[in-house]
Amino acid sequence: MPRRSYDQYCAVARALDAVGERWSLLIVRELLGGPRRYTDLHADLPGVSTDILAARLKQLESEGLAERHRMEKPANAVLYRLTERGLALRGVVEALAAWGADELGEPRPTDAVRGHWYTGQPVAGD
Repeated sequence: MPRRSYDQYCAVARALDAVGERWSLLIVRELLGGPRRYTDLHADLPGVSTDILAARLKQLESEGLAERHRMEKPANAVLYRLTERGLALRGVVEALAAWGADELGEPRPTDAVRGHWYTGQPVAGD
């Protein structure tokens, strides 16, 4: 998939070049909680296809926002984690959550819900 760009000399445009694709910031949201396996990311991002998840993870890696890390044996699994640059997006994600919380309302019947997502509402057990 070719990389798209706004081709604008603007900090907002450059930031969106890095994280503006659909699902990118939601992947960042998941990784802000710590390293995650691909299967765990896929489970907590209902609606994302495996192809898109893989492509977005590769893009986040190429932008220097995330990295793959192979766990030591016996697990022998690959984890994805945010780099320092990726962790710097915490304030952005939290600001978007605060901005969106006023319009969140009640969950729709089709909405997936995870306790660790930023909803602006306290979650039982959290």
